[in-house]
Amino acid sequence: MRPWQKYWLVILIFLSLTHILRDIFQDLGIRNFLSVSLVKERPLSDSALYWSFFNTYLFAVSEIFLAIYCIFGKRFGKMGYLSIILAVILILAWIYYYFVL
Repeated sequence: MRPWQKYWLVILIFLSLTHILRDIFQDLGIRNFLSVSLVKERPLSDSALYWSFFNTYLFAVSEIFLAIYCIFGKRFGKMGYLSIILAVILILAWIYYYFVL
């Protein structure tokens, strides 16, 4: 595994754990710097709540599992590139939500 791939996986785990923690704070109504940063303050419809669950918890947990799998397997391979693709999809979804909707 190349050094940039190891760095990517460690940073991905850190950011995904931070993302999950922020979403838990938001769902519990705990207001702090983490739970109010980069958030669009407006009420969500029911369909947006389902999408919110899908794109936050599911994506973050799957990215963490992919990164841990690659780190312990000592091989980046297809799973590592899949983690990059998932991260790009998540970033594009956030950009669409934040700036378009």
